[in-house]
Amino acid sequence: MRNFILIILLFSTLILFLSGCLKKENVDNSWLNVEEKGTFVLGLDDAFPPMGYLEPDSGEITGFDIDLAAEVCDRLGVSLKIQPISWVTKELELINGNVDCLWNGLSKTEELEEKLNLSFPYMKNCQCILVKNDSSINSLVDLKGKRFVVQEDSSAEHALNKFPNFKDSLKEVVEVSTYLRGFMELNNNTADALGIDEVVARFYINNNDNYRLLKNVDNQVISLSNEDYVIAFRKKDNALKEKVESTLLDMSNDGTLANISIKWFGEDITTVGIS
Repeated sequence: MRNFILIILLFSTLILFLSGCLKKENVDNSWLNVEEKGTFVLGLDDAFPPMGYLEPDSGEITGFDIDLAAEVCDRLGVSLKIQPISWVTKELELINGNVDCLWNGLSKTEELEEKLNLSFPYMKNCQCILVKNDSSINSLVDLKGKRFVVQEDSSAEHALNKFPNFKDSLKEVVEVSTYLRGFMELNNNTADALGIDEVVARFYINNNDNYRLLKNVDNQVISLSNEDYVIAFRKKDNALKEKVESTLLDMSNDGTLANISIKWFGEDITTVGIS
């Protein structure tokens, strides 16, 4: 009888121990970890203007998303560390803990939503097609037999894959590592069109009138897909995500978000707090 009671006590102790371990594993310390180290590490492709890019004159990384993140970090009392990464391996960089988030004009997709913890949308975007001003291409039909450039593993590439008939009509789809290389292909006449985010395209067009976007007969930009920009966190990092989201909501309510948008785009095109 005494041995039986001892076994019951040992078994109960083991259950309590295992229960405590499971609770510890389920604790979300994502915000506490950032707060304790005092640094919030933002992963980005540093050739993605105007969201986040290396400014050639100053040698510093700047952009709309950088300004947003800097303001968020200032309000949360931590330092912002900007970490350029390969956009092709962005998910691994985040999951392996090399960065705390992906924040650089990241488009929401079902595939990303399955793997990562995505914030609410903060801006709308679409995937469009850019050509040189002197190009004879004015429609999707005109692209038949032409060379089409996309950034590898970009939203433009994923959007193109959703139009197999259009893709098959092209002579070649050229994958490049950055949009800068895509523009080099256009300028060297080794490509005829570039699939690109509209916000990025408009930034280039505003700074260089050698390019234009393909439009339909109603003078509307031809879109391969309409998207939302989001911030990606690790799947279990709800606490960190909620801290960033609540700060963005505060920035929207007090007008700071609008001011940053006006600085970069001339108007408020953010969607935080808009249902």
